[in-house]
Amino acid sequence: MEYTVRSTRTRKSSRLRRAADGSVIFILCLLILLFIFKVMLEPVRVTAPQVSELEEGDLVLVDRVSKYIAEYAVGDIVRADTGDGLAEYRLAAKGPAVYTVRGGSAYLNGALLDESAYSDGWQADTEFELRIPEGSVLLLPDARQGIEGAPDAVAYNDIIGEVRVRVSPIRRFAFFF
Repeated sequence: MEYTVRSTRTRKSSRLRRAADGSVIFILCLLILLFIFKVMLEPVRVTAPQVSELEEGDLVLVDRVSKYIAEYAVGDIVRADTGDGLAEYRLAAKGPAVYTVRGGSAYLNGALLDESAYSDGWQADTEFELRIPEGSVLLLPDARQGIEGAPDAVAYNDIIGEVRVRVSPIRRFAFFF
């Protein structure tokens, strides 16, 4: 077995190659991060909190891709344009469905909804029935006491994405799944 000694010139080109490889890896990592934060997860500052888990000034990451992979579930926090501007809401129902409020309690297709984990409920004298057509959703704030009459359903496509992570303030860091 023979051994050869590298020349100084070979070591120098090897360092240049390693530096070039490191630069390429760094640029690829930056591109991946840019893709994640511009296409998949959009950072959003909460300005008008509509759900109990969020406060004004919170920085959240909104997953803009998952709606093309799987449908949202009742109770999810989503960012949507309801015609009054962009805000975060609770998904209360997906069409086709019938959302009914009687005696301060909410029913979805006749079944009582337990929204006690995030909502204080409706006013006791509030009563309405809302038919939500296919391709539409009902988005509501958690504070339902001030809502008068039946809210409007919006198109599923008006949902920008689902709130997945609260990143700021760091002391309130949380995942929403």
